[in-house]
Amino acid sequence: WVLLQGLSAPLREVLWLREVMDLTYAEIAEVQGVPIGTVMSRLHAARKKAARLLGKRG
Repeated sequence: WVLLQGLSAPLREVLWLREVMDLTYAEIAEVQGVPIGTVMSRLHAARKKAARLLGKRG
């Protein structure tokens, strides 16, 4: 949970919907009201930032 707090709301939501709720990209796009490409970009950014945050925590 602490890791998710380090992400912006859109990144946090897309990561949660994909990894925890197991929604497809299309389902996430519908929930967020954005194109699938935006979902893919946000998910990539969220994973990248999450990895950096995990690295800082050691």
